[in-house]
Amino acid sequence: MSIDKNSPCNISKFKIDSSKFNSTMDHLANNYSTPKKVTEFEREVGKSVCRAAELAMSDLEFNADQPKYRLVSAPTGGSKTSSCIALLAMLANEYPEFSGAYICRTIEECEAQYRNLKTLVDPSILAVFSSLHMFNPKPNLVTEKKEINVVASDHFEPESLQKKQLIITTHTRWENEIRNSKDIGVRKYRDRKRNLIIVDEEPELCSIHPCLPNYVSELADVVSSYSDFIKNTSDNFSIISEANELTQILRRVYTRMAYLTDTSIDKATYIAADLIEDAEYEYIFKLNEKKLKGILESISKHKDNSLYSRLQNTILFLQSTAEGRGFHTRQGEKCFYAYKGTIDAEAGTMILDGTADLNKTYSMCKGMEFVDVPLVDYKNIELIHVTPPPEFKNKLRKEQIMKSAVRARPYMNWLRALIEKETQKKSQILIIAKIDLLKFDLHRDTDDKYNDLNEADWNNRHVHFCNYGRGRGSNKWMNCDKVFLLGDWHLNTATVLSRIGAVTDKKVSAMNLNMLAAPRSKDPLVQIIRESHLLTNFKQMAARSCLRNISDEGVASKTKIYSVDGDLPLLLGWKDTLFPGSPDIKYIGKDKLIDSSSSTQKLADLLITSSKDFITFSEVQEKCGINKRKISQALNSKTVKPIRTAGGWIKKKVSEVQGSGRGLALVRIN
Repeated sequence: MSIDKNSPCNISKFKIDSSKFNSTMDHLANNYSTPKKVTEFEREVGKSVCRAAELAMSDLEFNADQPKYRLVSAPTGGSKTSSCIALLAMLANEYPEFSGAYICRTIEECEAQYRNLKTLVDPSILAVFSSLHMFNPKPNLVTEKKEINVVASDHFEPESLQKKQLIITTHTRWENEIRNSKDIGVRKYRDRKRNLIIVDEEPELCSIHPCLPNYVSELADVVSSYSDFIKNTSDNFSIISEANELTQILRRVYTRMAYLTDTSIDKATYIAADLIEDAEYEYIFKLNEKKLKGILESISKHKDNSLYSRLQNTILFLQSTAEGRGFHTRQGEKCFYAYKGTIDAEAGTMILDGTADLNKTYSMCKGMEFVDVPLVDYKNIELIHVTPPPEFKNKLRKEQIMKSAVRARPYMNWLRALIEKETQKKSQILIIAKIDLLKFDLHRDTDDKYNDLNEADWNNRHVHFCNYGRGRGSNKWMNCDKVFLLGDWHLNTATVLSRIGAVTDKKVSAMNLNMLAAPRSKDPLVQIIRESHLLTNFKQMAARSCLRNISDEGVASKTKIYSVDGDLPLLLGWKDTLFPGSPDIKYIGKDKLIDSSSSTQKLADLLITSSKDFITFSEVQEKCGINKRKISQALNSKTVKPIRTAGGWIKKKVSEVQGSGRGLALVRIN
């Protein structure tokens, strides 16, 4: 992966006129429900978007055999999306032969951007398609979206995408077209490649499919029901025979999975899942999305969305496993996992991802190139790390605090007291938590004045709640100037292994699963996957707040960000990349060393809490329990090194500092 430095390129035939682009951007901003003025910082982001588009379109015209994705990692709040909508409109209005696609992560975003684009172009050249925007969408989906004030403006047939100059659709449809190598109108317009495809938000670089034995049994039951149906309605022997054979294969696979699960206690934690015999391979791949829909419709189960999604995942699991990309784990729920790469780079495509600079997974994929973007100055924010009391520290887990309401209640009481102490009345506060903590409904009083289950009144403070992974790209909480992130959102180890296999395109047989999964694994790929996930989610969730409000000069709005029991060494090590220009981290709850902490954790806490600029190794040994001969080793540990570096602590001889004396000491030079 490389970074564009405004190097010369072949210029696309679709010239981007900056004055017309800016005029279109102004028109779009004036059409918002609350009209706004485009800031100078947004103009700079717009230039980066236009540069990326020029490069992407030139790639398609002149270097189509060298596919690339052009990455725009401008920050949340920089109006990347608005710039792209304005750009597509301007190009379509200027060039009747231009065609483009805008790919959204959610149905809600599809509807929002369709409405925006519709104000800028002739509606007859535009279409939007999702499960909500098709004709006769499922009533339960319509009701679900209406509850959050999302109603489809228009409805289209899926075939209309191929005939429209501009389209808006979902990641899922785009990825399905790539995966199935079938033209469904996303990447092509009238049988020719679209000139520009813009993918908003990080695409799924890999496809991971967890599966349990009973899921395969469920699929076998569905195929068996279909077999019975066609016996009564068709005399086509080959179809009946194929359905019967497939049912038997699925039953055998279920038996193998159940046996492997039952006998895994005597085996390694992670083992390859060899579930599909050579003679069964062809039958497994006869199942596809179209055939599954036909089967469910035949047995009158086509309206069950959850069943369809579960069965589709099971099919993808079986097909990936048949290609040697499946394994079993005894970790957690004793589950099976399978994986495969979802997308390869394609010329003519650009990706908008505000945290791409933190996601080192991109560096593991071919054809990913960054485009220069303006940086935000975070000088006005405050970063505060909170260490909870010993009874809660490192215990925000399913089997501990989040196991029951009884266990969660003391934690929520402590959290509420902390927030009321740290904030003023009438504050707008955003709390980011794991969904398992919010399910107990302890964050709201029974007589709370807010009707929304994700809002609460805490002593005259308007508190909003959002679980990790939700609300990406939303402006809903942009007025919250204080955000509390509770713990970290870690990937489970099986998902880490699956991502490694997918992005490196390796079969399970080529991976030492148990070595990679070891608790103290030092494999760089494991570290990249884990840290990229933690960092991107921390930045994305923090940016749901007023942090996304950026001035003309590129300065982020004043915001307090609290990391409650988060990974402090990781935050310290990446602070200046996460939030360039931000002041030093402040600490709450680090006023004393905790006896139950490990020796290295005590040393890290000592460096944070010490009011002195000089600590002898003898003091370290006395307070932290680390032998003087092993202190140097502890200083370079994963826990201590980022804190030592951030605090400016260096090792010196006592005599060099005091003029006399023996031994070594730590000296703060900042």
